[in-house]
Amino acid sequence: MSKSGDIKVDWKDELAVGDTLIDAQHRGFLIDLDEVMDAIEGGAGRDVVLRFYTRFLADLTRHFQDEEALLAQAGYPGLAEHADEHRQLLSSVRAVESLLVGDAGAADTHLVIRSLLAGLVDHLVAEDSRYKAWVKRQDS
Repeated sequence: MSKSGDIKVDWKDELAVGDTLIDAQHRGFLIDLDEVMDAIEGGAGRDVVLRFYTRFLADLTRHFQDEEALLAQAGYPGLAEHADEHRQLLSSVRAVESLLVGDAGAADTHLVIRSLLAGLVDHLVAEDSRYKAWVKRQDS
């Protein structure tokens, strides 16, 4: 739990999908999101949060490309649905970025980022765990 009782997810081995790159990216996103929440709670300016978000969006876009390439290589039958989920998440992340550029106050920004974190964690735990066994089977 972070300082004000917000969502914080620590990396656990159970979250690993079995691919070194993808797991490192997932771990990094959890750390990054916790850091931006701490920055907001600590009163960081909008420019600091926006800089984080610009980098985060680029990293997330690259991650989704890497993950979809892994799933394509493994012949994962749920790839199309998984890619659709990625597009929806990217759309949400872009919406938050536009909120940060606008006139949203710190409390609104905090709430939206907290919601985004919950969505990304849900994707990691629910959606990514669906392909874990498939990818491991293909590596055997």
